Amino acid sequence: MSGAALILMGQSLSVSAQASEAGLRVAFVYNFLKFIEWPELQGNELFLCAVGAQDATRQSLAQIDGKSTQKVNIKVLFLDEASGLEQHFSRCNLVYVPVSGADHQLPATIPVGVLLVVDDPAQEDARMGIALTRTAENRIEFSINDSAIKQAGVKVSSQLLKLAKKQPGGAS
Repeated sequence: MSGAALILMGQSLSVSAQASEAGLRVAFVYNFLKFIEWPELQGNELFLCAVGAQDATRQSLAQIDGKSTQKVNIKVLFLDEASGLEQHFSRCNLVYVPVSGADHQLPATIPVGVLLVVDDPAQEDARMGIALTRTAENRIEFSINDSAIKQAGVKVSSQLLKLAKKQPGGAS
């Protein structure tokens, strides 16, 4: 009986750790919104589009839907189907691709005004403006791709740039 309890407790801790990591990653994304200026917003709304978000990530994102930052309301759109992705992509200001959405095919070019943020990218992608990664020390860090930021036409606060992990070649 105690062996079964230990196994269940271990599974519970694992689920809790996954949920808290998902929440932490979403908190990073939410805070990015506070330190980025978009060239044009649709009315008073900033659209955060989540590609393939599931479980704890989806729940964490749902909690920021309707919150305000920079005098705008955050609207979270969940893009789960390829057709939805194509249909809504141009409405997005920030596109967040959690690990669960890594298999979704993104457009070859990202429209101006849209910033792409990816969790633990499998490879470098010139379209990706911000990458969230787990370090060997189990910390979550982020790096910023200056050329993708320029392509998106957004302005990133110097405070956020200072916190970003430096990429090889000196770009933050």
